[in-house]
Amino acid sequence: MKRIGSESIGGLFWLAVGVFFAVGGILLKLGTLRSPGPGFLPLMMASLLIAFSLFVFVRGLVEQGKVLKEVQWRGQAVLVASVFLYGLLLDLVGFLLSTFVLMAVLFGLFFEGKGRWKKVIFCAAATALIGWLVFSLALKVPFPRGHLMALLR
Repeated sequence: MKRIGSESIGGLFWLAVGVFFAVGGILLKLGTLRSPGPGFLPLMMASLLIAFSLFVFVRGLVEQGKVLKEVQWRGQAVLVASVFLYGLLLDLVGFLLSTFVLMAVLFGLFFEGKGRWKKVIFCAAATALIGWLVFSLALKVPFPRGHLMALLR
């Protein structure tokens, strides 16, 4: 009997996450293509996640992969927790600060070596600032200011 590899396990995990968000998107008002509702984008993103996770799952079954003990669970758990934390922080401290924190965590997982934290801080700040400039100023997308930021004013 062939053992299921870590790539297939990862594919199943992300498939479950995709189904969770697809159901959440469906429960919200979807709207139409010309007038999308609040559930439209989450459903589209979840559909892409489901498609990619199915591809990874099947590829893991076909190819001989690594065994489950070699999965780096700590990094994966930090990644998933940081995305959920971002959702909580967004309403509390606003777009700019919560995006900086999320990007710092993600770049912290990515960069290695000497001068790592300088790169992490620079890239996280640049990403948050560019995102804010593009969406808030150029495209006039309203972002949450955050309850704590409102108290500071």
